[in-house]
Amino acid sequence: MPRPAKESRAAARDRIKALKQTRDEAHASAEQAKDAADEAMWQGIAAEIDQGHALQADAAEATGFHRDYILKRTKRIRALTPDDKRS
Repeated sequence: MPRPAKESRAAARDRIKALKQTRDEAHASAEQAKDAADEAMWQGIAAEIDQGHALQADAAEATGFHRDYILKRTKRIRALTPDDKRS
């Protein structure tokens, strides 16, 4: 197969850069969606525990996470969420 012309290679590099940029943007969007879902889940778990509807052990059983991890994550959420906004 003959070597491609310089112009063809330059155009191909530009198309590849555009493909990479599209991929990177999709990955960033997916990461943001994952972070939002995680935050919503931990806020919900913290609310269930704070309202007395569940224990850390219940959350651990339901999620498969260790109780210590539940404590760590709900503490972090409580620190980020003002008391007046928690339900």
